[in-house]
Amino acid sequence: MPGEIYTAVRTDGPAPLLVGVRGEVDSGLAKSCDRVLSYGQLGSLFELLDKHGVRHVVFAGGIVKRPDFNALKPDLATLRELPNLLKITLGGDDSVLGKIATFLAKRNIEVVGVKDVAPGLLAEQGQIAGPPMRGRMPKMLARSLQLAWKGARAVGSLDAGQGCIVEDGRVVALEGAEGTDAMIARLGELRRLKRLNPGPDWSVLVKVAKPNQDMRADLPAIGPDTVRAAHASGLNYLAVEAGNAVVLDRSELTKLARQRGIRVAGFTDESLPQ
Repeated sequence: MPGEIYTAVRTDGPAPLLVGVRGEVDSGLAKSCDRVLSYGQLGSLFELLDKHGVRHVVFAGGIVKRPDFNALKPDLATLRELPNLLKITLGGDDSVLGKIATFLAKRNIEVVGVKDVAPGLLAEQGQIAGPPMRGRMPKMLARSLQLAWKGARAVGSLDAGQGCIVEDGRVVALEGAEGTDAMIARLGELRRLKRLNPGPDWSVLVKVAKPNQDMRADLPAIGPDTVRAAHASGLNYLAVEAGNAVVLDRSELTKLARQRGIRVAGFTDESLPQ
């Protein structure tokens, strides 16, 4: 996601400043970064932003591990802000993102989202990829889709995750802190253990934004890796929230979805089939 957002912004305007988090940034993308900083280098970050006149920031990509403040080697700016930083890390992901935005706003730095800088990456309504659906949507698929949508909204209301998997009308997985990829892998493991039907008619993954989510970061996302993992675990239908989810490497996703017979579609609460 960070690479695609970076490319999209560069295409539409001046090249943005690219800053990576040490230990988190992808090794390939790190080569393109203007700087790679650790969590303890808050002073260096602010100096860099001031030097380049940056007043808008986009958060992109996931953080695997929250910072261990006991292991930090903080600069003076980080030491001064340590009490505030400790407060920021308490709570779920969406809560943390909102606190970071508030923290940066005090320095006249505004956090913006994908919608603001790269709207072309967002999922549209309707079928996005995969074999065309001929005729009306099968009743079992519609039922499974509705239930998975409801399940994803439910875990999102707890700030726990963004996804749910339903197979032929039965909830089989809810996303937690492990993330979507691990949830899909768990589905495959359950199938190998014969806890699930080896060949369901409809195995549906839904990813939606959390209710009241701060839409400037942590949007639900799918890409070619999602399709590969879905195929390996027996999923055959992926649905995301149109306008609030990111579709990565769309050309590769489209090719893989066609090859592996997996449908990908975008819906809203209003357009969900009844």
